[in-house]
Amino acid sequence: TFRTMMTRLNPLADPGGGGGGSADKPAAKAINQSILVSGESGAGKTWTTKLLMAYLSKLSENPDADNAQGGANGPNKSDHGAARRSSFRPVPQNTMSIERRILESNPVMESFGNARTIRNDNSSRFGKYIEMKFLAKAAGKSSLPGVSLVGASIDTYLLEKVRLVHQSPGERNYHIFYELFSMKDDEDEDEEDDNSPSAVIEKIGITDFDMEDFKLINMSDTFDRRDGVPDEETFGDLKEAMKIMGFTRDEMSNVFGVTTAFLHASNLTFETVGEIECRLEMDNPHLDYVVDLLGITKE
Repeated sequence: TFRTMMTRLNPLADPGGGGGGSADKPAAKAINQSILVSGESGAGKTWTTKLLMAYLSKLSENPDADNAQGGANGPNKSDHGAARRSSFRPVPQNTMSIERRILESNPVMESFGNARTIRNDNSSRFGKYIEMKFLAKAAGKSSLPGVSLVGASIDTYLLEKVRLVHQSPGERNYHIFYELFSMKDDEDEDEEDDNSPSAVIEKIGITDFDMEDFKLINMSDTFDRRDGVPDEETFGDLKEAMKIMGFTRDEMSNVFGVTTAFLHASNLTFETVGEIECRLEMDNPHLDYVVDLLGITKE
């Protein structure tokens, strides 16, 4: 239980421990606690991990936190439209609780690390080690142990890199490649600058292209999700999460630009030079986008 975990994590904060034990019985040594979430594909590991993070965050959050921002529960489903319409506008960091900022890492990891497989429409194609850091605090009115969540770190490993260049029939590449195209349907045009949706899609070069035009994502002929979750909704969650985590509008635009560069790079072609050599076809329209988005030169 949460109480048992926190008591072992911080014995001095145990309400039943007499505030650190007696003179002849020293306080127990603090022990880090671990939760292992495992299972076969589609068993619910991703969802279970999100629930665990939300549970631990909620029980350790400051009750005086700004409830207007959704607390550790994050935005409601009704906020998704507002998140999409908010486009790349930043969110003031001093209005966000640490609990919510930690939870908002989930949409980012899912967009860049999850994909549709034969068995699961939101399958994590990587492993992750999440470390949540708690700090002892004075016991308050709550009966919970005296700890508060102060930060977290996430280490990822074993990303399924082969999915970038090959998807089996009925499967998709990583969600982000499909979510980017939802900007083409974004009707928010109140930002008359280089970071408006129309300016971004023109910059990254998808104005005149559709998903079916890119070899990186068209080999499986699968472009949607069976669970009914639209890519524009998850892309709205992603943008909202990135803003909450401190990404500026320029940084978000650059991240999407580099991601789209992979789409254009998959369409590059080569021409034969001599008997054993080859070179890029310089008149390929996708080459200019790759060069511009990655900040390199053709030479």
